[in-house]
Amino acid sequence: MHVLRSAELRAIDARGFDALLERRDFVLAIGGGDLHGFAAAAFLFADYAALQRGGAVHLDSPQAWAGAVWRAGRRAWLQEELADEIIDGEEWFDGWMRHRSASALDSAAMLIRSRGGDALERAEFARLFATGEPAEGLGAFLGKRKPSFIVPNGRTS
Repeated sequence: MHVLRSAELRAIDARGFDALLERRDFVLAIGGGDLHGFAAAAFLFADYAALQRGGAVHLDSPQAWAGAVWRAGRRAWLQEELADEIIDGEEWFDGWMRHRSASALDSAAMLIRSRGGDALERAEFARLFATGEPAEGLGAFLGKRKPSFIVPNGRTS
């Protein structure tokens, strides 16, 4: 899982943007303020894009327009914005990740991007089951409790 916070988004240049498009893991972008150029494009191409209240995504580059077209095709308009969620601050991430599996998000992102078919899906699900992630989720469901996964910063959720 790769998390892009506002400062990291603003630092993205052409090389960083190209590298972002090549990633196979789950990309979550947390944007704040005005996002222009490659920052706007990276935000729009993320698997999940959370825009801080008062922020704006400016379609002022070909890359940003491409991201808008890609995202709009995924029915991601929220309050007439190109974001999955409007948030109040970057601390939102810890709550969003609570009870979510970063490994499962990475697997889903990789499978969606690769379009590898049934054989790849079976192999990836076998790998994921070998890690024990689904067992935690199923155990939590059956035990009527919230699952506890290791989140990207090393804490458990």
